[in-house]
Amino acid sequence: ENDLLCHVNGISVLGEKGEGKRKGISILEKVGNDRPLSLSFAKPYIHTIVLEREENYGATVGGPSELSFSDVKSSSSSENKIVLEGFTLAEGVAESNNVFIGDNLVFINGIPVGAGCRLLKGSDPSPKLVEVINMMKQYSPLALTFARAQTKSSSTVKSYLTSSPLSLNIESAQTFSIPAPDYSQLGLTFTTGYNGTDVIVKTISGVEGPFQRKMKQTGLPLVGCKLVAIDGEAIPNYVTSQLVVNAMGRQWSANNRLELTFCDENHRDNLRKHKNSNE
Repeated sequence: ENDLLCHVNGISVLGEKGEGKRKGISILEKVGNDRPLSLSFAKPYIHTIVLEREENYGATVGGPSELSFSDVKSSSSSENKIVLEGFTLAEGVAESNNVFIGDNLVFINGIPVGAGCRLLKGSDPSPKLVEVINMMKQYSPLALTFARAQTKSSSTVKSYLTSSPLSLNIESAQTFSIPAPDYSQLGLTFTTGYNGTDVIVKTISGVEGPFQRKMKQTGLPLVGCKLVAIDGEAIPNYVTSQLVVNAMGRQWSANNRLELTFCDENHRDNLRKHKNSNE
């Protein structure tokens, strides 16, 4: 599927700006009914990726900012090409919802954990940290409730992490909830307080966002490819990568969808060299 027709009965049908397509059709019209008919194919050098915003249960993660581009100047002209250099981590759901290091996780989808077990009188003891992590990995979507001590009762992160069982007054703490599609999108690691039961945010980090995941799932060699079009519109050779990323951001916000077309120039040039060597 999507392979590139490169030879018909040993005759090259590769070319630029539609030349190859016209040549291939012309030859097939002449010899298409002949047998045997020999057709040779190659992997395409043009790749189109369609990205659509996922249902993230109220959470917004990633976008065009996940893509890292570089501006490459042509050695023979003033033209500029925009090349996909790699990917960057996206802001996780927790960070975008203002979760802080030291916050206490108290409920997972309504189930009490850590300090939350002290809030619900008569509840079972809190599960161990590894059990809490496994619980979050099993649920999708997630609804997590955190508790944050009032400033007057605890002013430093250290006091959360080295707390006695009563250092977080769960009944007077500020509580808030965040939605997440799954555990991988949180961007959090957890630890336990010195009481051995409280579940506390230890670090906040970036996550692999939807653009990066979708583009890696294609299995295509997109890193190092030239970006040639956005939503079917060719990119002028004078624009910079920053202008392109800004334009993608506007399109993504407006339409919740982007279509990106890349050209693998190395593969294209190798095919053309093979064509020329056979002529």
